[in-house]
Amino acid sequence: MNATFLKILAIIFMLIDHIGAFLFPNVLIFRLIGRLAFPIFAYFIAEGYRKTSDLTSYFGRLFAFALISQLPFSMATGSKAYLNIFFTLALGLYAIYIYDKRNDLRLVYLIAILAQYANTDYGFFGVMLIFIFYRYRDNFKELVKWFAILTLAFQGMIDLNLASLGFKEMLTHAGFYQFLWMGSLVFLKQYNGEKGRGLKYLFYLFYPLHLAIIAIIRNYLR
Repeated sequence: MNATFLKILAIIFMLIDHIGAFLFPNVLIFRLIGRLAFPIFAYFIAEGYRKTSDLTSYFGRLFAFALISQLPFSMATGSKAYLNIFFTLALGLYAIYIYDKRNDLRLVYLIAILAQYANTDYGFFGVMLIFIFYRYRDNFKELVKWFAILTLAFQGMIDLNLASLGFKEMLTHAGFYQFLWMGSLVFLKQYNGEKGRGLKYLFYLFYPLHLAIIAIIRNYLR
């Protein structure tokens, strides 16, 4: 599978996830399928860092679309307390850049903690997953190991937050589903290193556009 094909899969998984999250919150299957989306995007941030010829433009593009996407993201989620996924991706890109220049893991952790306190989508765990994909790209066994450790920590945090709701509520609110994001490795293992068709801005524009449409539909259904 080339990069374009995998990214198209990722936006399909993301669309399914957001339809479930914002329009059909009680239909769990949407959220389960949706777990596959973010790791693919995270992987290609790490891959993009390796292959870009203009890192400044790459970071600027991510940050620009973070700003563009914030209003439709807030409208879709119904909350102004969270920052959209482009902020996480931009911080993840910056984290691997800093690590590449300074070789200091503490700086990566600081950036991940910043993402968490800024309430970006996936926060600390999103930045760290991008870093894991960068650091262990050439060692699949280590990549799987650290991905699994990160997943256990992430799921543990989710379950602690849900624990006060009781066991039944934990199941209802998918207190186990974050484990499924490791299923993305099945697709990423098929990556052939090729770029595919140049649809770069499709992947950037799809995010704010689909959120805006979902927000309109959600408001109409109320």
